[in-house]
Amino acid sequence: MSRLLNPYLQLFLTVALVTIAEIFLKQGAMEAVPAGVDWLGLSSLPSRRVWWGAGLLILSSVTWILVLRVMPLYLAFTLSSVVHVTIPICSWLVLGEQIHAGRWSGIALVLAGIWIIARPASRVEAQP
Repeated sequence: MSRLLNPYLQLFLTVALVTIAEIFLKQGAMEAVPAGVDWLGLSSLPSRRVWWGAGLLILSSVTWILVLRVMPLYLAFTLSSVVHVTIPICSWLVLGEQIHAGRWSGIALVLAGIWIIARPASRVEAQP
């Protein structure tokens, strides 16, 4: 298998692309008319950041399909839930959004859940 087709690399790319896309979408949405005025969100469409975000989400779908070809869905979906960690942290670092103690606790629980579910799978893959 080519290194580029490694499912863990593709999963990493999927998570990274989704995280970056969500940051772009948020930035594009903030450039638009306030939500109460444009309840469909159509005023965000002229934003380049919205289009970059949409494009990255499409690209993440391609990498996700490559992951699903070789990895069990339960494992891929569990590992991809790391976006619930990467998106809040990036929104804090890039957008200056606040993360309160309850959210940090949730992030810790997500990481613990990923570790609990992924650990047995990694043992199976390590066996000859």
